[in-house]
Amino acid sequence: MTDLLILLIANLIPLYILVALGYISGKFLDVNLKSIALIAIYILAPIVNFGALAKMEFNPEYIALPIILFIASACIGLASYRISQSIWKNNRANLVGMSSVTGNTMYFGLPVVLALLGPEWAGVYALLNLGTFLNETGLGYFLGARGHTTIKGAVIKVLKFPVIHAIWIGFLYNLLGFGLPETFTRYWEYAIGAWVFLGMMTIGIALAQQTKLEIDWKLITNLLVPKFIVWPIFGFLFVLTDLHFFNIFHKEIYQMVIIISSVPLAGNLVAYATTLNLHPERAAAAVLISTIMAIATVPCTLLLLELISP
Repeated sequence: MTDLLILLIANLIPLYILVALGYISGKFLDVNLKSIALIAIYILAPIVNFGALAKMEFNPEYIALPIILFIASACIGLASYRISQSIWKNNRANLVGMSSVTGNTMYFGLPVVLALLGPEWAGVYALLNLGTFLNETGLGYFLGARGHTTIKGAVIKVLKFPVIHAIWIGFLYNLLGFGLPETFTRYWEYAIGAWVFLGMMTIGIALAQQTKLEIDWKLITNLLVPKFIVWPIFGFLFVLTDLHFFNIFHKEIYQMVIIISSVPLAGNLVAYATTLNLHPERAAAAVLISTIMAIATVPCTLLLLELISP
């Protein structure tokens, strides 16, 4: 268990260094946050996800994973939004709803999966994460832009993301039994590193470009409760239910579900909040606090998993 903790901490610390480098870049260099984010989302993300799905060793039971995560994500997002509406009568409730459907599952979570399980599990993790990604770009954006967009508009926004198409094409490629050229595999590994680098740096750049960070503890609490209490409860309910009733999934699946359940707030939250004018200064402060907290939440939840699963 000590070895696991050391492994996790050793692989988490570089992620915080990347956030710091992003902050320095945002403060002292002429860095265009939008351009970097577009490269990460529209070029690197499709390459990473296509390669992960194409290389994956497929098992039929994996199909259920994104469906389960999609339903859980939607329920948590809608419940958080409704509860927040009873607390605030303004757009703070929209920010809570938008943030609660997902977390920093790829920029932060993927390196943990790679360190813990190896690159052969990246495809399963990408497939599992599809459920939360669909809600981040669909339901989450709809809740954030409530009054400015429609369900149809949110669906169209989802369909415009190249990563969605990269995932189903990679999955089809896998099912057809095609192999990947060695050259592609090598550059796919480069793309993973570049994606994580740029993704974590965008958090620091977004923080640096805020004129100030506003710490609204009431709002931050409502942002962090779904992320660090409700999501981990779901994760452990998933594990315990499968352990005691179904025995469908392996321990590696449990670990990936727990990682998704314990990562910090999504790195893209500040960008969305800025675009939709949803208190970006407060969102930036919440993302910073949650990212700092994650150095404890991710190891603690994974260590707890070690105690309850064989």
